[in-house]
Amino acid sequence: MKKIKILVAQHKSSNVYSNDVYTPIHVGKALSDEDLCSLKDNTGDNISNLNPYFCELTAQYWAWKNMPDVEYIGLCHYRRYFMKEFSDYNIDKEMEDYDIILSKKYYLNQNLLSFLAEKLTPEDVDLFFLYMSQLCKNDISIFNKFYMHQNWLNPANMFVCRKQLFNEFCEWQFKILDDLFQIIPLSPYTRGKRLMGYFAETLLPFYAELKKLKIKEEPIVSMLGNDERVLSQSIKEICKNKLIFLLKNYPYHISSDRLTGLTKDGLINKINNHFAQTENTHR
Repeated sequence: MKKIKILVAQHKSSNVYSNDVYTPIHVGKALSDEDLCSLKDNTGDNISNLNPYFCELTAQYWAWKNMPDVEYIGLCHYRRYFMKEFSDYNIDKEMEDYDIILSKKYYLNQNLLSFLAEKLTPEDVDLFFLYMSQLCKNDISIFNKFYMHQNWLNPANMFVCRKQLFNEFCEWQFKILDDLFQIIPLSPYTRGKRLMGYFAETLLPFYAELKKLKIKEEPIVSMLGNDERVLSQSIKEICKNKLIFLLKNYPYHISSDRLTGLTKDGLINKINNHFAQTENTHR
């Protein structure tokens, strides 16, 4: 069994860090004629053709289904790496008191649902909210706190953890994303297409909160070996965003016109029917 493997998601030709641990993987290979690296996400059990919607998660899915013989697993990007370089020799020490390594918190001036609604189509975020509220009805206070009463996330869908925890997380996350992919109408636009990638970016730190995981945070750099941090914030910016959030935050609200539209389009019924079927299956 290998000690650790960190996949480096790559979708175009670029300088990519690579060694025995860091392994570039061509994401979206099913839709590309380029040959970027030897490992590709369209082999074995894969969702490579869904890369426009799932982004780097097609690499994560590939690892979940096709990499059983590894103790630790991680994911980064061809232009985003954890500042710390992980290896067979230091990973046990780095993980000694932690369950998972995530990127450093990024502080917003609004809650996560409002942030998503600003970046994406609000109706899509409404459906995410309604779906997750039903899914997490037994943990609704944790869901509300994370998505409406705090203003940070660990960005970029990057992590390092033990493979067993990774498998459990993937089982949970991809079930959610698959359900939402079936419920939400697909957008023809680039930003809208990346919807599942945006949702996943919040689901990873939410899962860590939900499961009370011990999180180690690491800064992100553009390339291992240099100090050029990305997605970093000054103390001034963090304090400013925290203050704005405290003064202006409000719970996420679905406007009456959007709710009427989602009802007329049958999308509310889709969610309700999904959970009704799920409950019947478990009886």
